[in-house]
Amino acid sequence: MGSVVRDRVREKMKAELAERAYAVFAERGVESVTVQQAAQAIGISRATFFRYFSSKEDAVVTALRSTTGHFSDVATSMSSQPGESLLELLRRSFESAVEFAEKDPATMISRIELIRSTPALRASWQESLREQQVTLAQALSPFCANQRLAETAALLGLSLYDHALDRWVGNIGSTGSTLREILDEAFDFAAMIDDNWAVRR
Repeated sequence: MGSVVRDRVREKMKAELAERAYAVFAERGVESVTVQQAAQAIGISRATFFRYFSSKEDAVVTALRSTTGHFSDVATSMSSQPGESLLELLRRSFESAVEFAEKDPATMISRIELIRSTPALRASWQESLREQQVTLAQALSPFCANQRLAETAALLGLSLYDHALDRWVGNIGSTGSTLREILDEAFDFAAMIDDNWAVRR
């Protein structure tokens, strides 16, 4: 019980520090600010910064992830609904990101644009997706016939999500499509390719 509480406190502190660090990097530029300068700007030591983040890029990616929650946590807390396919359940695990995009699109877009415009941040984001794939697959395991399907579902879901983010940010001001519409369209297309994504009961 104590370790669970400690982990939650640490995650909360990490999210708060990521928000503050992100503000510094967004204002001054990731490549123009050292870890020492960023740490000083948010009132912590360099050692404390590295206690929570492996790099500047990690702090920025954490700031984006903190706005959308951890997809594996969402999936773990869900139960399948009658007649629901695995793809439909998987789509629901991304609902927190969609809801944040609807509530505060400017914040989410600015963070995605910063990541997309900086090579080191793009690499860190892709590494983050790979880490999330592992935990999401674990969360999906109870709903899948085998572990391979859970891993495939996690990879597919995160790939569709990442693709939807790209399309959403790239289409702002042209088509006016929302992240919800784009993500739903992507999952609908995946369902058309294979309609056998049944949830294990």
